[in-house]
Amino acid sequence: MERYDVIVIGGGPSGYAAAMRAVDYGKSVCLIEKDKLGGAGSNKGALASKTMWEHAKQYRNACRQHMSHGDIDWKDVKKRMNEAVSLWNFNLSCHIKMLQEEAQNSHIVYERGMGKLISAHEVEILKSGNKKTIFGSHIILATGSTPRKLPNIEIDEKVILTSDGIFDIDEFPKSIVILGAGVIGCEFATIFANFGKTKVHIIDKMDRILPFEDDDISSLVATNLENSGVIVHKESNLIRMEIVNGEVEYELEFKDGTKSVYHVEKALVSVGRIPNSFGLGLEDLGIEISERGHVVDDDTCTTIPSVHAVGDLSGHIPLVNVGELEGRQAIDSIFGNPIRKLTYKNVSSIMFLDPEVAAVGMNERQAREKGIAHKVVKLDYSCIARAIAMDKTVGFFKIIVTDDQEMKILGMRALGEGSSSAIQAIALLIEMDKSITELETLIHPHPSIIEGIQECVRMLNGSPMFKSSIFTDKLKAYSYNAGVVSPLNDV
Repeated sequence: MERYDVIVIGGGPSGYAAAMRAVDYGKSVCLIEKDKLGGAGSNKGALASKTMWEHAKQYRNACRQHMSHGDIDWKDVKKRMNEAVSLWNFNLSCHIKMLQEEAQNSHIVYERGMGKLISAHEVEILKSGNKKTIFGSHIILATGSTPRKLPNIEIDEKVILTSDGIFDIDEFPKSIVILGAGVIGCEFATIFANFGKTKVHIIDKMDRILPFEDDDISSLVATNLENSGVIVHKESNLIRMEIVNGEVEYELEFKDGTKSVYHVEKALVSVGRIPNSFGLGLEDLGIEISERGHVVDDDTCTTIPSVHAVGDLSGHIPLVNVGELEGRQAIDSIFGNPIRKLTYKNVSSIMFLDPEVAAVGMNERQAREKGIAHKVVKLDYSCIARAIAMDKTVGFFKIIVTDDQEMKILGMRALGEGSSSAIQAIALLIEMDKSITELETLIHPHPSIIEGIQECVRMLNGSPMFKSSIFTDKLKAYSYNAGVVSPLNDV
């Protein structure tokens, strides 16, 4: 029986990161992947969809400059997406091959097949009908997730699709309905709306899209989508969705009791993802699983000491950057000495909408729900020189801090062009448990989007360049304590 220091089941972002970290320690590793290296993170997820988003954004900007829609074919979009995915997968595959040829202190093997636990240290690999069993001193479960399906909707991945099947369509649909107004649904709505070839509908059972975010975020994103021709069915209940004569027929019931039937060419069901925990042999070994199918863990450690769970399987925050960190943490916990336990309070994320939204820490709604007294400052993009230079003045910065002398950062939201470049310093200060005032005297590059952060800090200290009492529509500064909202003085 082949023996390894580490067996990693799953070659997506978290599994690959775990395997490479084990190489750092000079350990023997077997990486098992049933499909393609990169997992959903590159093949059917972040890399693929964000390549489409970038292409759609560039196309929209070009059309606006020429005041008309140029010609574009879905095959061109798909070609660019496939090139990006292929390049990344080539990097991953080539990297492993070269490690195998050059590594002196470690040994890495890549196996294509299905991995299943048969004991706390043994994994069975099923490949082309053949089985073999290997031994691992430690096992990392990194099997990712798949799109969630609904029992009353028949998904054929041709007419009614998930976020996996949407990448395989052959041409721009004339119309599409998106069930689910969360991040993934709104991202695809943004993509198709920006290309301008598809009439987009969104079904939202809540009174607004992105219901987990503050009203100002969801409102601005919704307005931009609607200005791009997207129809948002707010506060609607889906009665049925089915394929009729090769297209989609769906019926909605609205808050006032009225019902309507709609016909579109395609449907995208975007109602979350479920962990790939089935078929791994977890129950047979007594590994604890939550009601939602996630492996219960403590800093990646499961109820069996030799088995760790990372990425979407662990059920914390389903992001590529989080999964990679968890994969590395698992290996450090086994062979090294981790600096600390994992913390999820300063995870940075980007929502690829129109415009893009960057987030870290709490939003206002979460701070209020937790009963935390806090201060909020909000700066419109039209007060940032770089945004004016780019003619991208739609957006804002919003920073939330504790309502005390320390003013420690609770969270930040940035909506607008280049917003993702602005949140990392805030994430670092959250991690360091520092005050926002650390940034007040830092000389920011000029002109840059991140200068808006410095002006937000000045607003908190009552000394901004622009006064909120004058620019009442561009600057907001207030405190929240026990349900009472009070303005902050800046003059």
